[in-house]
Amino acid sequence: MNRPIDIIAIERYARQLRAEEMQRLQGVFAERLGLLAVLLGGTLLSLLEALSERLRPLFSWNPQHRRVAGLVREQ
Repeated sequence: MNRPIDIIAIERYARQLRAEEMQRLQGVFAERLGLLAVLLGGTLLSLLEALSERLRPLFSWNPQHRRVAGLVREQ
């Protein structure tokens, strides 16, 4: 009972399995890329908040409104 090997069917099945695996890997990659983007966004937001706190005193100083002994000195 020697049946011939159906090479065409085997190749077709192998291509189908390969396509399914490629789709699965693409989904895993997309999921991890999305997670990485969320983490990177959070990190950048934290960095910008820290930077804004460091720079805020530089831009909030106003020499026109000096307080001398609790009084505002107008010039």
